[in-house]
Amino acid sequence: LYGNVCFKCGKVCSGEVFQALNKSWCVDCFGCSLCDKRMDHKTKFYEFDMKPTCKRCYDRFPTELKKRISDSLKERDLENERNKMILQRRSTSPIQQQANTSRR
Repeated sequence: LYGNVCFKCGKVCSGEVFQALNKSWCVDCFGCSLCDKRMDHKTKFYEFDMKPTCKRCYDRFPTELKKRISDSLKERDLENERNKMILQRRSTSPIQQQANTSRR
């Protein structure tokens, strides 16, 4: 009932689990979503449609698509940084906030 469920096969991962793109994968299931080439933790891959894509398939994408993917990832990284800052501010208790304010 508990455990990591593989994003590709839908089964509970037994043994080693590969974590990527905020998902869990069986080690044998992690591969390129376009050509099915098996990848491991050392393989460079790109995110396309929230799935892993190998460098070979990514390099075949039209330049305009690669630019949009890159811009989208940069935008998401900025949003993640903003969210981290908000969470950090909210995680400070009111007493700590008062103490920090009175020190200034």
